[in-house]
Amino acid sequence: MFYLRAVAGALGFAAAILYGIGLAIVRRDRSRVLRDASRAIARLTRRPLGIRVVVRGEERLHSTRPCIFIANHQSALDIPILAGIYPEDTILIAKKEVLSCPLLGWFFAASGNVPIDRSSPRRAVATLQRVEEAVRSHGLSVWIFPEGTWGKEPGRLLPFKKGAFRMAIATGAPLVPIVVAPLAPTFDLAARRLGPGTVEVRVLDPIPVAGLTEEDVDALAARAQSRMAAALRELGGARRSA
Repeated sequence: MFYLRAVAGALGFAAAILYGIGLAIVRRDRSRVLRDASRAIARLTRRPLGIRVVVRGEERLHSTRPCIFIANHQSALDIPILAGIYPEDTILIAKKEVLSCPLLGWFFAASGNVPIDRSSPRRAVATLQRVEEAVRSHGLSVWIFPEGTWGKEPGRLLPFKKGAFRMAIATGAPLVPIVVAPLAPTFDLAARRLGPGTVEVRVLDPIPVAGLTEEDVDALAARAQSRMAAALRELGGARRSA
């Protein structure tokens, strides 16, 4: 069953990406291309993969804009899980390696998202500064996975990189944390398990940054990580008791 689900999900994902590439070609307004393609990813992949998603606090995705969305990062399954709530007028920052993925890399670039080279601090800083200008000048929001890569241990966050928090302070845009419940053991690609099951996603209260300076970056990152870790523990406990 795992392989049937995996193949069906992969085919659905490929179809959604091709749809997104078509949107990127014909639309002049790129701000909604990723949102619409993301909805297609959710529709075409969640059911084959056995994933049902319940979102709490979804209204917070739209109540404070522009903002910096920060989400935990567990596996490739984050894409179909989070795709259904991806907001419009939002750009995604991801490590540059995504550009080497067939179809996905081309669509990522064509839809106006931003690859970041974490191997070069100078280039990474320059990239973030360009994104900051887009937030200030065009009112765009930004979506970042502050862990920078997939977590190794279910239910635990990796240390946060500081880029999202420097950006929030530099632009004055509040942070909006998004927490996906622990996926394992119901959904575990390494262990060849794919549901069916329900995943809860929580959009937490915004974290304001007004009045903060560069000296507050570490404290802001620690505050955000603490809040997200608490929600992750709560979600993990709720799953075990269900």
